[in-house]
Amino acid sequence: MYLVYIEAVARGGNGGSGSQGLIYFNALRQRAYGNTSGNVTAYTLDDILNERQRELYWEGFRRTDLIRYGYFTSSTYLWPWKGGVIGGTGLSSNYNLYPIPSTDILTNTNLIQNPGY
Repeated sequence: MYLVYIEAVARGGNGGSGSQGLIYFNALRQRAYGNTSGNVTAYTLDDILNERQRELYWEGFRRTDLIRYGYFTSSTYLWPWKGGVIGGTGLSSNYNLYPIPSTDILTNTNLIQNPGY
């Protein structure tokens, strides 16, 4: 929940403060480092994304986070073999959505497949 608070404040949400967000950010890092050596004096949205990657590594949030930040399909954030290219490449934004399984479409004829699938 600290990370949710921190991101909400960083994105301009009401009801919180940047100084409290920094306290929460450093609390997470102190727990991880075991001391204050990892503390920061400021953070950006990309720092929050990176901290979420470390904190939630096994939780399955990375894809959703990258979509929310606009990085999943864009060419501004690349990883090896993204888009089937060794150095990575941007993708069509239709890949932000999963395809609807064909069994669901066959069962419910009112469903329309997501674009690009």
